[in-house]
Amino acid sequence: MDPSDAYRVKFANDIFVNGDWAYFTEKYIKNDEYHSVIKKVDRTGNVVQVTFGENERYPKIYGGSLYFIKYSKDKESLMRVDGLSEPREIISFAKISEYAVIGNDVYIIGQEPADNTQPFEASDIKYRFNARGLMRSYNSLYRIREKPEKIYSGHFDVSGIRSNGRRIVISTTENSNDYGLLDLFEIDPDGKKLKRITKEPANVNDFAVSESGRIAFSGYYGLDVGRVSNIIFPEEDLEIPVGNDAANSVIGDSFGGSHYRIIFDKDMLYAIGQEKSSSYVYRIVDRAERVTPENRNIVDFDFKDSIAYVYSDMMHPSVVNFGSEYDLNPEIRGMKADSFEMDGGECFAMVSKKENPSILFIHGGPHTAYGNTYFIEFQYFFANGYNILFCNPPGSSGYGQDYEKACVGDWGGKDMHYILKFVEEARSKYGLTGKIGVTGGSYGGYMTNWIVTQTDEFDCAISERSISNLFSMIGTSDIGFWFNTLELDLKDPYSKEGMQKLMDFSPINYVKKAKTPIMLITGEEDYRCPIEQAEQFYVAMKINGVESVLVRYPGDNHEHARAGVPKNMVDRLRRKTEWFDRHLKG
Repeated sequence: MDPSDAYRVKFANDIFVNGDWAYFTEKYIKNDEYHSVIKKVDRTGNVVQVTFGENERYPKIYGGSLYFIKYSKDKESLMRVDGLSEPREIISFAKISEYAVIGNDVYIIGQEPADNTQPFEASDIKYRFNARGLMRSYNSLYRIREKPEKIYSGHFDVSGIRSNGRRIVISTTENSNDYGLLDLFEIDPDGKKLKRITKEPANVNDFAVSESGRIAFSGYYGLDVGRVSNIIFPEEDLEIPVGNDAANSVIGDSFGGSHYRIIFDKDMLYAIGQEKSSSYVYRIVDRAERVTPENRNIVDFDFKDSIAYVYSDMMHPSVVNFGSEYDLNPEIRGMKADSFEMDGGECFAMVSKKENPSILFIHGGPHTAYGNTYFIEFQYFFANGYNILFCNPPGSSGYGQDYEKACVGDWGGKDMHYILKFVEEARSKYGLTGKIGVTGGSYGGYMTNWIVTQTDEFDCAISERSISNLFSMIGTSDIGFWFNTLELDLKDPYSKEGMQKLMDFSPINYVKKAKTPIMLITGEEDYRCPIEQAEQFYVAMKINGVESVLVRYPGDNHEHARAGVPKNMVDRLRRKTEWFDRHLKG
């Protein structure tokens, strides 16, 4: 398979039920650019294309009118279509993150354009953010009547709006902007704050308002890492668990994106939850019960009298289910991995031939999980004669609170030992005799760097958007100042003890022991695991005489491997193939 073939795939998202039709966005790559159109499907599987400009997304129906966002490189516009009329622009912003029609009013969360040529003065700890750049402007709430009015704004973001027609609830970072925690507030139609609903800032995955006015959110209170989410009813002091986690951290490398949702259909609540390596839609009364099948990953869903959802599994990149199924890629059938449980987690293998070389993939997070979803890169390397190995070590999500917390304060400990034990188990179970390489991104990049300083087990490595120095990351990453502190269980990262522990857990501290040939890949605009992390490790390896290559992609941020510049993603697969072929097949 050629690298460009791997990205000839379509993905669905933004699903919205209206009567007998489910509307959704279909996204694809064309001429090295992302494009998308809006389609609708009925319960018999009849599919109709609704828009044709190839730059439309996020459809909703209000009062019989179709609303959607039209985008370009410079702006995003909310459009409205009445019947057979031409689309009419309502308003434009640099970015539109959410919109809703409440009564006769249109509410939009938008970000105004900023002049990036002007000097920037930082006054907050979080002054830049991955995929966003310098925080020159914030997301504000606007109401559109005869003209747009900014009705809720400040030195913070408004991130969501939900309503049952009577109660209007918004989420904002106004009480915890540096840490990105949210509060829910009830406002009146003019944007006046009526009530704070959350008792303190919270990690909020999504929230909803029922027909009778009941409010629920998925998440947890406070700043934490590796914490399992529940469904919380903040005005009732009630929490309900959903699966092993009322969130969804099953990761893939789809450029189509995904939405975490909780939705009230009248007064019945539905939410996405995760159990091990799969996610489901659940119906929640006094407890949660599944309403979707096993062995798949829920990308998005909606519920209005009946359910419509988008899912992916190992064999199908993207399928819309609305009574019948619409497979966006009928010509694609991926390989389903074999799986087995080990020490509380799960392990997976796609074996082409036992004598073929193998690639071990390590996921990011660390509190995410590999699982039952289509992974472009796995299928690509499998088609090119590699065995694919991946697992969910301690710290992964979906296996309960104790397992997800197991790597906190112990990066490179139990998690690395689990990964190395899995490699030995896979070699024995499947009779693998070929060479083996290792790769991973973000926390997986950290673990790749860490492993090559701790063992010579692997014949080569590719480390992406990686971490090599946990101390320097504190002051250069958009989240490092709190994330690293919590992950290593520190009180003060700049205390003598804190700095020492950060260095003790940093791969750069052990780089003299590394002998494995390594390629480091990163986006130049990655503010999550900044490029200086890869630069440090690359220079150290070169000075130590270890074969090393640094690949930098202009225009790409931390999402470079799943939603990066399309031509860069193809080039990245080509370079990884050449590196692995040379060291594992040569």
